[in-house]
Amino acid sequence: MTFPERLKAAVKGTKEMRAILIRDPNKIVGVAVLSSPKLSEAEVETIAKMSSISDELLRIISMTRGWMKNYSVVVALSKNPKTPVAISMNLLSRLNDKDLRMLSSDRNVAEILRVTARQKLVIGDKK
Repeated sequence: MTFPERLKAAVKGTKEMRAILIRDPNKIVGVAVLSSPKLSEAEVETIAKMSSISDELLRIISMTRGWMKNYSVVVALSKNPKTPVAISMNLLSRLNDKDLRMLSSDRNVAEILRVTARQKLVIGDKK
């Protein structure tokens, strides 16, 4: 497919097309997928779980208020090793104890994120 065809398919295509095009090396195509009006929250959650996509796309997801209201998207972003550390750190305050516990032992995320999750659990246990 040519670039204009991929852009058009990213916005107007089916769920399967968007799932393929989100992995496109060209970030403009990925941004077009995220701007598609057909994109559901379940698809956004799946995209947020992908460790193969660009950190820019994860940053766009984290800045979209409607998607961040969904707890499963927040959890997926915080567990994704590609999510920028600053964004993941801000998301820690929104996680429940179970997810913090899982994050504190996850070897795929940044060390600072694991340590902070452990500290939040210890502080939460003291209360």
